[in-house]
Amino acid sequence: SLSQQSQLYSSYKSHCTVKGLIGIAPSGAISFISALYGGSISDRQLVIESGLLPLLSNIPPGKNVMADRGFEIQDLLVKPQLILNLPPFKGSKASMPVADVIKTQKIASVRIHVERAIGRVKSRFHIFDKDIPLTVLGSINQMWSICCMLSNLFG
Repeated sequence: SLSQQSQLYSSYKSHCTVKGLIGIAPSGAISFISALYGGSISDRQLVIESGLLPLLSNIPPGKNVMADRGFEIQDLLVKPQLILNLPPFKGSKASMPVADVIKTQKIASVRIHVERAIGRVKSRFHIFDKDIPLTVLGSINQMWSICCMLSNLFG
């Protein structure tokens, strides 16, 4: 339907997509799995609707939460007193200041574990690395959760 298509359409990817949020423990294991949402949902709204925020209140104050650029959620982390760690953005400047380059390198050295975890889910089972037929949308959340959990087992 047109309504379903508009909810699934991602202007960033220029086609219909679903988006999910996963949390990664320091060990690299997936420790949080959200439901999947239509590709039109913003990253901020995804964080709000995913159920992650109440869980973050269990983390001791002062700890870091890493997110990708575009996750404008610092204000959501004020109450649990967590620090949002985003990669610096060059913007319109010709080059980044040295401090930002160093920060980017430090974040990248940790972020690679997040990228690997996402890659395991997408490519190990060859379900989320290609187009998914609309006929499986009713089961997509179960498939997503199972692939995330199995990727922890198979590392």
